[in-house]
Amino acid sequence: MPVPSAQGELETLLRRAFAAEVGHSVSEVAGVGVYVERFAHGGVSSGYVSLAWWSTRGIPMLLRRAALPGAVFLIRRTSEQDWPSVRELRLENAKENPVSYGADLRTTLAMTEDDWRTRARRGTGSDTTSVVAVTDDGRWLGIMAAQSCADGSPDALLTGVFVRAVVRGRAYGVADALLAEVLAWAALHAPSIHLWVDRAQAGAPARRFYARHGFRPTGRRRPAAGFPDAEVEEMAAALELPDQP
Repeated sequence: MPVPSAQGELETLLRRAFAAEVGHSVSEVAGVGVYVERFAHGGVSSGYVSLAWWSTRGIPMLLRRAALPGAVFLIRRTSEQDWPSVRELRLENAKENPVSYGADLRTTLAMTEDDWRTRARRGTGSDTTSVVAVTDDGRWLGIMAAQSCADGSPDALLTGVFVRAVVRGRAYGVADALLAEVLAWAALHAPSIHLWVDRAQAGAPARRFYARHGFRPTGRRRPAAGFPDAEVEEMAAALELPDQP
């Protein structure tokens, strides 16, 4: 197939294809590797796929070879030890757009260390994921999370979306890469995924971004939690990984 014109679009294809071929999202925490029987053709590592290698070397190598414009970063899952960085990004999110974050700055500042540790652990949960884009020198560019719905629905819920203003847009590919990894994880756990987005003008760029990735409004609306004068609307997307050859 033709190579896309933007790095984020190529990374989206790579991460979705990896999940379809291997049955795991590339950022998944899984020891030395996972076993895929149809890749077992003899040799020392026959049938085993290193998620760590693909995450830190394989996908970045393919992106470099494509030589497309975009920011340089790695995608990885968060762990409990990341809680100070998670807190820093969420405070920035709450200050910039509290409706999209779901809490104002005062409420966010009142959260305890245990609260932040719980959020950071979502990256290692069995029914949750939390991924972050990190530069070579350790700077966090953005974060995104998803979880299985708690109401008994088989669907997944996209939450905690934030990308720093200096690396927003298709030219950087940060949001595209984060969403690609979250959707790859979600497609292995649910038939569809939904989210709630700000209906005000401030939410227009986010709505356009989600629409570009296949999300469509469901018609459901509700007041934004903690903001009675604001309203959010639901968008949803069907989840389907590419067919295996």
